[in-house]
Amino acid sequence: MADAFGVEVVTPERALLAGPATAVMLRTSDGNLTVLDGHTPLIGDVVPGEVRVEQEDGTVVHLAVHGGFIQVDTRPGAAEGLAEGTGPIGDLSTKVTVLAGVAELAEEIDVERATRSKETLEGRLSELRGSGSRGGGEAGADEGAEIDLELLDVTTSLDRANLRLEIAGAQQPV
Repeated sequence: MADAFGVEVVTPERALLAGPATAVMLRTSDGNLTVLDGHTPLIGDVVPGEVRVEQEDGTVVHLAVHGGFIQVDTRPGAAEGLAEGTGPIGDLSTKVTVLAGVAELAEEIDVERATRSKETLEGRLSELRGSGSRGGGEAGADEGAEIDLELLDVTTSLDRANLRLEIAGAQQPV
């Protein structure tokens, strides 16, 4: 059995998860990352995707994280209050903190709402892509910039809806 360490997943609204874990798996801009007890200290980015937290009893908590940051801290007492023990290397203890602007536990995702959102956003995306006629001149350039910004906003929102549906689906029995 792997050694436990402390994990916190927090958003501006609340702490989604705080307690002991044996592994944290997520994706950064450098690739996939698995953190175990005694991991090298680091600070990095978290790209939108699934964060999996393996708990001591073997259960896995799935979260949809829409970007953020990770910190792995191994100073003595770093995981105090989150996990027992002192870690595998001397008196070091490991604490993983994931800070996200938007994140959700898989079981809290409203699948019907995410599905409706996805359908609405796909329709709007088709409309925006169909309005590719951009006139010349200053007014046309301003209109084109507004369409580009809305296209970016709709695409980002659609990515969030798809991620929510993907992560919620990970919870359903196969």
